[in-house]
Amino acid sequence: MSLDNLTLGTEIRDARERAGYTIKKVAEITRIRETVIANIEADDFSSCGGNAYARGHIRTIAKVVKLSADDLIAKFAEVTGDFDRPMVDLLEENHIIKVRSAKPKVSYKALASVAAGVVALLIAVPAVISLFPNDNTSSTPSSQGVAPSTTDQSATVVATKTSGVSLVVTGISGKSWVGIQDASGAQVFSGSISVGEVKSFTDDQLLQITIGNAAAVSLNVNGEEIGTPGATGEVVHLSFEPGKSTNG
Repeated sequence: MSLDNLTLGTEIRDARERAGYTIKKVAEITRIRETVIANIEADDFSSCGGNAYARGHIRTIAKVVKLSADDLIAKFAEVTGDFDRPMVDLLEENHIIKVRSAKPKVSYKALASVAAGVVALLIAVPAVISLFPNDNTSSTPSSQGVAPSTTDQSATVVATKTSGVSLVVTGISGKSWVGIQDASGAQVFSGSISVGEVKSFTDDQLLQITIGNAAAVSLNVNGEEIGTPGATGEVVHLSFEPGKSTNG
């Protein structure tokens, strides 16, 4: 029978049996509960805890029984109906991350009105100032001219100081999906990270990261290596703040 005609669960079961593994053995290797594996082989994903967890379990099992994880995930999408949806939507749906608040819509008419007002002020203010005589002596401008240089220098020093939180995610084993949000809850990144792939992120206040297969990536937070954040197939969600290399 063609693999295309097999259900996801049947394909996993047949591959496991060809490999000579029992469900118990696969559970020991993957650290996924036997009941969850048995249910997946029966095309029942209710015990996985949500679609995001189910995808992680399927990818982990596929690696053990030598199947294409991407092909299995495609079949899973056909069964669940999750086609071409952003990863952050799936994570929200399965209560892994907080639901994003709706951003207010920008009124382009209002922006145009503000811009017109600014232009009018730029034209009117110099005209009004020119109506009044300048009684300041020649010494006044020279004395005032020194003060701004001090302010500018201090401002430059402050601007060059580094602050915020930095995060580097490196793929080290297999593939994992990663979702990252900033302090406002806006999506910064949503996608897969493969072996050898490196992604860097920064924010002034906070970075929140959700990883679908925690053992597949290594994290560097604020310049400090903290390694893999969890086990194979484990879904973790962490947050990091400036100056902290541990979960914020």
